[in-house]
Amino acid sequence: MSAAVLEVGGWRDRRLWLDAGRGTAGVYWVPRELARGLEGPVPATGRARQALLHLRKHVDGARVASLERVPGERMVVLAAGDASLVLRLSGSAPALGLAVEGEALGTLGEGPSPFPPPPASPDREWDRVPPEAFEAAVAASRADGRSLVRAVLAACPGLGPALARETDGTAASLVALRERLYAASPTLLVPAPRDAWHDALLAGPAAVALAPFPLAAWGPTVLHPASWLEGGAVFLEARWRGLGFERGRRAALDGVRREIRRLEQLEANLGHDLSGLPDEGDLRRRAEALLASARGREAGHETVEVDDPYEAGRRLVVSLDPRLSVLANAERMFDKARRTERARHQIALRLRETRSLLPSAREREVAVLDARDLRDLAPHAGGEPARDASDPGAGPRHYLTTRGLSVLVGRNARENHHLTFRVAKAEDLWLHARDAPGSHVVLRDNEGRAGADDLREAAEVAAFFSEARGEALVDVHVTRRKHVRPAKGGPGRVFVAHSDTLRVAPRDPEGRLRHLPRRPGRGGRRGRVR
Repeated sequence: MSAAVLEVGGWRDRRLWLDAGRGTAGVYWVPRELARGLEGPVPATGRARQALLHLRKHVDGARVASLERVPGERMVVLAAGDASLVLRLSGSAPALGLAVEGEALGTLGEGPSPFPPPPASPDREWDRVPPEAFEAAVAASRADGRSLVRAVLAACPGLGPALARETDGTAASLVALRERLYAASPTLLVPAPRDAWHDALLAGPAAVALAPFPLAAWGPTVLHPASWLEGGAVFLEARWRGLGFERGRRAALDGVRREIRRLEQLEANLGHDLSGLPDEGDLRRRAEALLASARGREAGHETVEVDDPYEAGRRLVVSLDPRLSVLANAERMFDKARRTERARHQIALRLRETRSLLPSAREREVAVLDARDLRDLAPHAGGEPARDASDPGAGPRHYLTTRGLSVLVGRNARENHHLTFRVAKAEDLWLHARDAPGSHVVLRDNEGRAGADDLREAAEVAAFFSEARGEALVDVHVTRRKHVRPAKGGPGRVFVAHSDTLRVAPRDPEGRLRHLPRRPGRGGRRGRVR
């Protein structure tokens, strides 16, 4: 938030709007409804919030004694009671500062505090500075390396950047500019007639301008409002619409591009994992060869040469664990082949799912870039497709153990965080695969009746919804939710104070545990979604 809005006694339908935003800085006398509509989009935080609190404390109820521009400067001072509001209109660092009894208390806007204001310099006003002195001052500034616009503003700050571009720094150009300013009238330079506006058209610092006459470098459409007050209100509304759209589009693009990068990285990682798996067919072939030649062989060998059961005359050299018998080594190879086959299947499923999500993510990026209005960005604000609250796939997965206790399973990092720290209660049981990324799992234990079978079934679910699901046995953390705290590194990361460990086989709950679809409009806990 970069603006302060003041109510003025006797003017119920109007508000005094002091804006310190880049591209919108100024003093506006706007309709009350417009002020209400513009106040909401950006909440005040940090230094802005502190400044607004000071404003309410020191300016509310105070009598406005004066509102004046500092002669020769692009600066406005409002005096109210023992408080002063100083607004610097500089395009690069606008700011609105509050001072009480000469002490600066707070600042709105991106620039440094404008308090105290500089002394008045009436001799630098555009209608008073001698043209020859103006030309000499611009030349001196240019010699110091300043651009033409900065040199003109150093000689005559009151012109502002837009009007500074209407001169070439010579005395003649200032005289010509004066003639135009003497006949000034409110002029809006916009990209299209007002009934054709959309938010994207108003985005960008050069989309809309309020000037005393048409400017060559601005919008193709010229509007002539009835007064400067009306023109200022229309300009402010248009700029805030454009700025709000820019913020929304930037946030949506950041989100969807982050999702694309995540999916691309996941695709690469899954492809690497898939290519790194051993050949389960070769493992079984070697295990069968060991079984066929196991008789008479004892433990203690690191390698053994055996006949290939599938190709006569071919010999296979098989590496062994010398601590195990040949039969035990064969059984280990069969087990590894089974685990590899399961892992290959699961990785292939995730790879197909990831590849199916990438095109839609890229389509969302195109949709954001093509959006015309802020409402077009709403479905893409989080970087993922919007979910209907009635979609049974939205929210955590919900299963029931054999004994009827609820098991909730997070679907992604953000949902894991929400499930653990906003849905789960302190005495609920929390489970997660040890040393492997995966879902947070919550076993509801409202009455303290969770038994060993409930824990085992919930642990099997936690193992299955983890990257260790291809293993024969997986270690799973089990603890009360009250022993889990958020950790640095992003949503879903946690610190577990202490836990027990269950070693279980990953088991798919589908078809084994009852799956409850998420009811429309309901989450794991009643409350507003923010």
